[in-house]
Amino acid sequence: MRNFLVIAIAFVTLLSCSKPKGYIVKGEIKGKENGLIKLMKYADGKWIAEDSANIVKGKFELKGKADLPELRVISIPPQTVVAQFFAENGSLSLTAYMDSLSITEVQGSKANDEFSILKKELKNISRETQGLQQKYNLARQSGNEDAMKRAQIDYEAMMGNQKVYVKNFVRQHPKSTVSPLIVLSQLAQKMTAHELDTLIAFLDPSISASIYVSELKKMAESIRITDIGAQAADFTQNTPEGTPLALSSLRGKIVLIDFWASWCAPCRKANPGVVAIYNTFKNKGFDILGVSLDREKGAWVKAIADDQLTWHHVSDLKYFQNEAAVKYGINSIPSTILLDKAGNIIGKNLSPEELTKKLTELMP
Repeated sequence: MRNFLVIAIAFVTLLSCSKPKGYIVKGEIKGKENGLIKLMKYADGKWIAEDSANIVKGKFELKGKADLPELRVISIPPQTVVAQFFAENGSLSLTAYMDSLSITEVQGSKANDEFSILKKELKNISRETQGLQQKYNLARQSGNEDAMKRAQIDYEAMMGNQKVYVKNFVRQHPKSTVSPLIVLSQLAQKMTAHELDTLIAFLDPSISASIYVSELKKMAESIRITDIGAQAADFTQNTPEGTPLALSSLRGKIVLIDFWASWCAPCRKANPGVVAIYNTFKNKGFDILGVSLDREKGAWVKAIADDQLTWHHVSDLKYFQNEAAVKYGINSIPSTILLDKAGNIIGKNLSPEELTKKLTELMP
């Protein structure tokens, strides 16, 4: 029995010693003999350095740790990105090229093999969609409406093919962290909460701790909050005068929540059209709550006056960390959400024509 225990302990020790505690990237930069190189990881909403080293005669060595395969970037200061790859604990061999990020070669990682296949196919699709965009532009310049329609139909079909390809990739690679990352970058912004839930359900529990799965779940919840028919989440922020104003205080009216900022050129360009719509319907039960993503109160107040925005305005002056914007999953502006009198969401990012039509139906 004693001999058996000794053997068993030795076996467990061997297993624990053989499990990689991190990863080592041994690489070469084609076109760069010497200099500083950095290994960057994405955390807390920004890229931070995980390791750095000196390039010696084109060669370098970097180290890091990844509990699950995660995307990493190799850059040469001040900001030249020369490679992107999936970090996976173990030994990796990488060849990068100063003049071409897209042809980075990585060996020693299953996740990178999957990533390479995916990038190649998406690159082919991108090449075709760009060609169709050129066809459309040429047809428009020549005034050929039939050719424009054909190019538009083909373009939409190609974008549909891309969506199908990504979904199929997820279904075929449920244990790969490449799957949730590619959904985040290619599809998530255009999907409903239900569609995201369905794709997340295909993912294997073994990657549930991945940061990309966590981000997908957060995005699904954000989208769910703004789904058509959902009750709009309440929030309270201060007006320019410093008075707290709650969204729920506007119940009983048709309300447009308008996320904007004084520094946002597209927002300022759209404001005259919003003013015209507001003036047409304000006496019929229509109201607007402007939520500013400004950081400086002076600039915010000046823009309200300059653009003659005579509706309600609130802000916490936290930029894109504005608590209402975070709650509603707002990551670009201008962005609008239309509510009915009970506070239910009935429209999102409607064009001026669509908004006018909707308001005419609701308030003839």
